[in-house]
Amino acid sequence: MEAFLPIGILFLFAVAVCVGIYVLTNLLGPRIFQKNKLSTYECGVQNPLFETNARLPFKFRFYLIAVIFLLFDVEGAFFLPWALVYRESLQVNANLLVAMLVFSLFIILGLIYVFQNNYLNVD
Repeated sequence: MEAFLPIGILFLFAVAVCVGIYVLTNLLGPRIFQKNKLSTYECGVQNPLFETNARLPFKFRFYLIAVIFLLFDVEGAFFLPWALVYRESLQVNANLLVAMLVFSLFIILGLIYVFQNNYLNVD
């Protein structure tokens, strides 16, 4: 039973933090009542209380920038574990170094392609 004591304490702490945040939000949060908050919302029905349409034209270039960011972010997620175990694994097998060099080459070529085609320009 004593083995579960830290788990119980952690659970009680988590519940206390959640309740504390909820209480502080209700005590300190602004109380602004508006007609928009009290009106019903139905999909596809234009509400006269809303003055503008929520759909604004959005440039496709921003989606492309988001995809490029995700690609380079994921490759960063591959480099971090490799860098942490590089020293131990190099003694066992040098093929890991070659694989990461090839992977790095592909990433650098992709980065050069992005800059050559000016994909990061939002103008």
